Amino acid sequence: MTSALWLSLLAAAPDAGITANAEALNEKIFLQAREVTEIKPLRLQFLKGEVQLTDNNREMIRQWAEKIAKFNIPVFIHSYATAPTGIRNLTPESARHEAVRIAFNRGLMAKNFLEQSGISQNRLILKSIAPEQSNESDSITITSRRN
Repeated sequence: MTSALWLSLLAAAPDAGITANAEALNEKIFLQAREVTEIKPLRLQFLKGEVQLTDNNREMIRQWAEKIAKFNIPVFIHSYATAPTGIRNLTPESARHEAVRIAFNRGLMAKNFLEQSGISQNRLILKSIAPEQSNESDSITITSRRN
């Protein structure tokens, strides 16, 4: 197991090392580390400008959430959107702003559905990524890994 994974798992434990419960939680996470690392990130593709989750996307998220729900580790939602095109008088800055807004709304939909699927709100971390910061297409990646 990599030290980065261990540190991220350790960071997920509340007040690690302070109470006996926290130590037991750390031990449990360490013992299940192999099982956690076998859970692959979930990647959902979207059409440009699309925000809503399809029924197929919801089912994929629900199945992924069932696997990860039993572990007390953070879940990262990385939401990407490309800059809109074909809109009159759209400056580069307003196109970037619109892309981040779309990415955030998509990520929020996924976050809300993960909560409905049994993942605690405290474990969910949403990041909307601007078009210049990535070469990604319109998509969401849900993972237990920081990056």
